[in-house]
Amino acid sequence: MHDLVIKNGRLIDYAGDTDRFADVAVEGGQITAIEDSITGSTRSVIDADGCYVLPGLVDLHVHLDTGFGGDAGHAMLARAGVTTALDLGTPSAADVFELADQYGTGLTIACVVRLVPGLQLSASPSRGEIRAAFEKVLADGALGVKIHVDSGWAVESAAAIAETAHELGVWLAVHCGTSSAGSNIEGLRQTIEYLDGRPAQIAHVNSYCRGDLGAPEDEAREAIEILRGSPQVFAESYLAEINGNFAGCEDGLPKVPRVAEWLAQGGYPGTQDGLRAAILDGWASIPFRDGDHTVPLSGPAGVRAWEEAGTHIGLCLPLNPAASRVPLVGSKNDKGAFDVAAIATDGGGIPRNVTVQSGLSLVELGALSLKEFVQKSSWTPARALGLQTKGTIAVGADADVAVVDRASKSVVSTVAAGEVVFHRGTVIPRRPRLLTTARATAGPLADAMRINPAASGLYTGAGR
Repeated sequence: MHDLVIKNGRLIDYAGDTDRFADVAVEGGQITAIEDSITGSTRSVIDADGCYVLPGLVDLHVHLDTGFGGDAGHAMLARAGVTTALDLGTPSAADVFELADQYGTGLTIACVVRLVPGLQLSASPSRGEIRAAFEKVLADGALGVKIHVDSGWAVESAAAIAETAHELGVWLAVHCGTSSAGSNIEGLRQTIEYLDGRPAQIAHVNSYCRGDLGAPEDEAREAIEILRGSPQVFAESYLAEINGNFAGCEDGLPKVPRVAEWLAQGGYPGTQDGLRAAILDGWASIPFRDGDHTVPLSGPAGVRAWEEAGTHIGLCLPLNPAASRVPLVGSKNDKGAFDVAAIATDGGGIPRNVTVQSGLSLVELGALSLKEFVQKSSWTPARALGLQTKGTIAVGADADVAVVDRASKSVVSTVAAGEVVFHRGTVIPRRPRLLTTARATAGPLADAMRINPAASGLYTGAGR
């Protein structure tokens, strides 16, 4: 008796170099058979006729905390074919895990904590203070920390945080930029400099190549050269045109200075009235909760949602040009390895979980092969986390699967650890599977899976 059989699909797997029509059987959360035709008794069947059967996506950059719609994010990820996700930069690991427990869809969830001056650390922290902050976030269950440009760290403090992460052998992620460089190609240069050969996840490389300091295609070329000279870093990029930020205004001006700058780039005044005009015209949009997911609203409906929230709501702007997004996803070095190792989304609760649809469009255009798409969206990020039984469809692997309609490039079904968590429009609530380290002592993490970041692909380079 099989728990589940996925029948009649076209199975694509990078690790097994597989592209074939086959049935996949699942028992006890694992893949137990892959055959041309599987017959016999089964509790559940997914008919994948006309579909790809892919390893579930492993997304190393999502947002699942309260500030970024984490309550809806789990359903949104399940709809997008994601089965493992890393929240990249919550202020509180407890917040992520509590929302996962309440709104989970059976996904494997981990997080890193964004270090903020005045929250976990002073503005110019000592080494002892940094180490104490690390011990706290690790005890709470995070895999490590994130350095973020909006926190305003000086280069010296960012370097000290990176050095401490390396000494402790924990996860380090960086949103490039400091108090002296922006979230742009200069910030990427500076980050590589202060990392000084230490491993780190470089978040959304595409966002440093928006044309702030030069043509987007030129910035993408420079980013690629920088990454080729820094093989220790693990870079990811996303495929959505829109970014994610905050639409809050005060005294007639956006609360986030960068929003005013972006409005000016779009031809609008950098004011509250300018933002209203941008939403009304459809250039800007407001992520609005609709059932178990969020959708970007613009026009009169978007303005209404923004004003009814007192402007304190998310914001999406079309800031990521194709001229840099596309070259970054497909670029390879002279050894045939991808310069940007993985596709992520910076999504979750932010409505840009478009890896499947946009990635398969790039496959159609010849920028990636089907197996390379699986490599970048699933296999490589699983290796980065050190999860050897994820990112592949093979006997003995975790039954994490995305069934994708080949014609529409839309996810039909998502299976996480052998459980159907999304099927033909319906998300099925399930208990999450939490991922942490041996340093975690928080009570809710007693049953969590534990990994050693120092032995993961982030440090060893496995999968790249």
